[in-house]
Amino acid sequence: MSFSVIAQQMLSLFLIMAVGYVLYKTHKIDDTATVWYTRLVLNVSLPAQIITSFVESRDEVTNGEVLRVFGLSALLYALFALVGFLFNRITRVPKEERGTYMFMSLFGNVGFMGFPVITTIFGQGALIYAVIFNVVFNVLVYSIGILFISGAKNGVRLNPKLLINMPFLSAMVSVTLFFLGVSFPEAVTVSLGYLGNLTTPVAMLILGATIASMPVRELFDDWRVYLFTAVRLAVMPLAAFALLRGLRLSDDVVRGVMIVLAAMPVATNTTMLAIEYHGNRRLASRGIFFSTVLSVVTIPLVAMLCAARI
Repeated sequence: MSFSVIAQQMLSLFLIMAVGYVLYKTHKIDDTATVWYTRLVLNVSLPAQIITSFVESRDEVTNGEVLRVFGLSALLYALFALVGFLFNRITRVPKEERGTYMFMSLFGNVGFMGFPVITTIFGQGALIYAVIFNVVFNVLVYSIGILFISGAKNGVRLNPKLLINMPFLSAMVSVTLFFLGVSFPEAVTVSLGYLGNLTTPVAMLILGATIASMPVRELFDDWRVYLFTAVRLAVMPLAAFALLRGLRLSDDVVRGVMIVLAAMPVATNTTMLAIEYHGNRRLASRGIFFSTVLSVVTIPLVAMLCAARI
């Protein structure tokens, strides 16, 4: 797949994001609408897409492959943590910002953006690998992620109840059904497919509206954010590429999915969690803004790196 083809596919996603940006700026949608759209994706369309990805991949992916991808995902998150730690040390990040940078290093936008990008580049069959990666994401983001974003202050502790969310639960149910070999009637599968198809356009509209809601004038006064954006979008996928190549991973699709997910911009829930747990909302907004906007260029480059099989 050529760079121009991948870039065109990415551009199609970002055009939808631009529509969300314009709708927000012209007051056709507001923060309340964005919240409701987010709930629609998180509680309906995304779970449907997750379940469908497992059901349709049963004959294409073995139990051993699923377990292997779980292990690879956990290993990559350990790598992201190491990169974030080194970034904090090398750039001498102020103590009050270290947790936020660690959070942004660990957690990319593997759901709202990752799922549409993976299906666009690799096809629907590859989504199961992104779903497995997202299961690990949910476990970590609602445990150590909260401690990072809060700076471990105000008595914040690990709360298992935070794992009770629809994307995580649907992923766990899907994994269970996959290993048990349970299938759905065709009518159910088709309905889930229709609902899952809502995820990509609505998720990109939400991203556009989220960027439009950010105070842009406050985004350009911190040099570390510029450097971090390069780390998030370039160093992370290159480190993942090196690690997976060192492991001699022969499956090109799995390797490609893992590397592209490593290239995702900062997770959009960073700001929401910063608000809820009294973290650095301003820094989180900067990280989301710059990494999301620039990823339209970097993700096709990363995809081409995967296709080259260097």
